Amino acid sequence: MNSRLLKAKRVEHGLRQIDLARKLDITEKTMNRKECSSVNRFTADEMLALVGILSLSSDEFNAIFFDRSLPYRSMD
Repeated sequence: MNSRLLKAKRVEHGLRQIDLARKLDITEKTMNRKECSSVNRFTADEMLALVGILSLSSDEFNAIFFDRSLPYRSMD
């Protein structure tokens, strides 16, 4: 997982970790652990929620959660 890209998108949307944690219905501590990890620790439901919250394109989603290792398939 590319935690730097995730943080950049969060900041771009003016959200703090606590804001995103509340939207995902998790604690700030859990959000911090998930965002700062190099391993993807988000559930599938959380990843889909983040797509909507952060307005992620399919390329951004792939870059953040799968380090561009997924074959290209448009979600748009």
